[in-house]
Amino acid sequence: MRSPAKCAATSIHVASAYALKQVSGQYFANSVPKQSSAGSYDEFAAARLWNVSVALVRLSATPPPDPVGTGDPGS
Repeated sequence: MRSPAKCAATSIHVASAYALKQVSGQYFANSVPKQSSAGSYDEFAAARLWNVSVALVRLSATPPPDPVGTGDPGS
C-alpha cells in the first residue's frame, strides 16, 4: 500500500511545478504526463455521470462546462 505522501506526490508536483504553469487538462501519473483511459473520453458516460451526480446532490440541471473546447456547454 502506498503512503499518503506518495499518493499526493503527483498532485503536489503538478500544482507546484513552475514548468507546468501553462498546462491545463493534462492527465499525469507518477508525475509524468500520460494518455488517460479510453473510457475517460466517453462523452455519453460523462453526461450520465453528471446527471446522476446532479440528482444525488439535488442541484439544478445546469450542464457542466464544455469538456472539449467546442464552445458548446454540455456537448
